[in-house]
Amino acid sequence: MVQADTTTDNSFLRGLVDIGSNGVRFSISSLHPSTARIMPTIFQDRAPISLYDAQFTGTTKSPISEDVISAILVSMRRFATVCADFNVPPANIRVVATEATREAQNSQDFRDRIHAATGWTVELLTKEDEGRIGAEGVASSFNEVSGLVMDLGGGSTQLTWMVSKGGKTRMPPAAVSLPYGAAALTKRRETAINDEAIAQLKDEIKSRVATAITGLDIPPELSDYAADDGGYTLYLSGGGFRGFGFLLLDQHPIQPYPVPIINGFKAPGSAFSDLADFHLSSETTRRLDDKFRISDRRARQVPAVAFLISALVETLPTIKTVIFCQGGVREGALYERLDTATRAQDPLVVATSAHAPRDTAKIRELLNYALPRSTPYIFRSEIVPALANMLIYHSNISKESRPSCGLHATTTGILASAHGLTHETRALLALALCERWGGEVSDSNLKTQLEDLVGPEFAYWARYCGAVAGVVGDVYPAGIVGDVERLRFFAYDEGAVVVLKVRTRGGDERAEAVMVARGIEGLGKVGKKKKCREGYRRKVALIWGRDLE
Repeated sequence: MVQADTTTDNSFLRGLVDIGSNGVRFSISSLHPSTARIMPTIFQDRAPISLYDAQFTGTTKSPISEDVISAILVSMRRFATVCADFNVPPANIRVVATEATREAQNSQDFRDRIHAATGWTVELLTKEDEGRIGAEGVASSFNEVSGLVMDLGGGSTQLTWMVSKGGKTRMPPAAVSLPYGAAALTKRRETAINDEAIAQLKDEIKSRVATAITGLDIPPELSDYAADDGGYTLYLSGGGFRGFGFLLLDQHPIQPYPVPIINGFKAPGSAFSDLADFHLSSETTRRLDDKFRISDRRARQVPAVAFLISALVETLPTIKTVIFCQGGVREGALYERLDTATRAQDPLVVATSAHAPRDTAKIRELLNYALPRSTPYIFRSEIVPALANMLIYHSNISKESRPSCGLHATTTGILASAHGLTHETRALLALALCERWGGEVSDSNLKTQLEDLVGPEFAYWARYCGAVAGVVGDVYPAGIVGDVERLRFFAYDEGAVVVLKVRTRGGDERAEAVMVARGIEGLGKVGKKKKCREGYRRKVALIWGRDLE
């Protein structure tokens, strides 16, 4: 299978160092035009050095110590050698630093030392730039964003609103920065002298947040929609919030939770607030470390984050849904450099396009004709284009393994690292790919969990799309449709029944072979009771004519 090579031309490679308050992140990404929207990561690592903690002993602030600077310089020089190994052009390496460096007593000396050791100039982000770039990272994390955005760093929390659609992002000129980062809040709680001081801290947070919300001047399109929809969507970014997100994953009703990726994880506002008074036990800390590789230090910050969330819940407008994002300053620093047309691309379609067969556009059209009007929009807009791209990807794998490989493709397989996908789209495409290859897996637990995640209606349509794709793949196993029409679909709703008309060319071996005929006949079984989850079922009335000319 031919796949786009996005790394041969090293001019598209970007090295990035993000010197944050809780750690130093290193990454190499490709901005090759074919996949720039999802900013594929070629290398990433993190030095677990907290510049915030390094500057505080109790409540006394001090300069960044020589030991800490030396440790960071060693990590920097290591990354320089890694960039050389990957042939990243020196001009394409960017170093950005945020609040902990900006506020350090010896900030200039620290940055000068980095320049002397590596030749790299540290770009010291202003408070406003840090908020803007972090918000761009959130925008990069999804096809569309509409709601409130919070980015929790080590020293501060950024609060803003955002509407991102069609490659264009609207937000206030500057996010509101509040001095309640995960590390800062942990330290303030630990040094509080009594419960009264803790209560005063909470009142302080609530007052600052209330003032911030008033000053954000949220546009009517967001506030009116929230009023009609039962509340705002709140997008959360930053390591502290992600740690709390993994806790929500751990507490989710579906266990084990089937998507081990924090970006795109969605929880109702009620679940978010229910955990606000959470008290971390040593057992939970150990479980978070074992399941999600959450460090002991990050886990210890969870109670402080829960404390912040408790104050937010009591102060913010009603929150209907909380969505966690991987994107932050690192992702925003890349995403802000992309043009509008690239930013407007659908991440799921881009992520799968490298694997597309020659006639993917014709295959997409075929699949769409098999969808009746009642099909949920997400299948036409995202799942079908991605399914067309992935139609033959697993064809070189043994027949018995193909359904399982399709089922795992979006969580631990070829698409696991794709940036910008929600858990819903990952689950739907996985279920469709599984069914495209027959749907039979040796261990049905993951399949059941993914179906539980998307609900019975969407699980049905994913299975339906996958079954149709299986027929298309049988007729066109190389993904080459050509000029001779061999297969045509037409579907419509007749009450609760999906009427699916299939037309093939009579006497054509492509459509008459026994394995193809079996697949077409199987389309009528998609709606059988034993295949449908409780709560949603649509029978399929199959009409097969061999009258194409």
